[in-house]
Amino acid sequence: MSQLAKLRVLIADDHFLIRQFVRNALDESKITNVQTAADGNEAIDLVQKAHDSNLPYDIVFLDWNMPTISGLEVLSYFRAKPEYAGTAFVMLTAESEQQNIMKAIKAGATSYIIKPVSPTDLGKKLFEIHEWIKRKRQPSSAVSG
Repeated sequence: MSQLAKLRVLIADDHFLIRQFVRNALDESKITNVQTAADGNEAIDLVQKAHDSNLPYDIVFLDWNMPTISGLEVLSYFRAKPEYAGTAFVMLTAESEQQNIMKAIKAGATSYIIKPVSPTDLGKKLFEIHEWIKRKRQPSSAVSG
């Protein structure tokens, strides 16, 4: 089993077809432990429940524009909590303006993917995100990066 196959992933997007597309792209990378949320409230609830049950998500994909709570607000909520420092929060959104990308990066986004994204490009991003997770989760005695 590849290291990617062990990842636990949440896809939070209000569009069913986007959730399915990302799930299918993750399947191609052998990532099958995937859950979905249709809005920001559901995303927060699922991320907290996973953490509380000691099975935290490794990657949370967030759409920017969702009902109830935006992806950026979800990102900011979890980045304010140190226990989620090793979780990769990835904005997966149609918001392509440079100022929005910078806003998300400043808020703590691990990566920023502009929709539409191809399965190949998503696969490349997954590798980068996985490398980030490995660096973040190294024992604190290791050199941080």
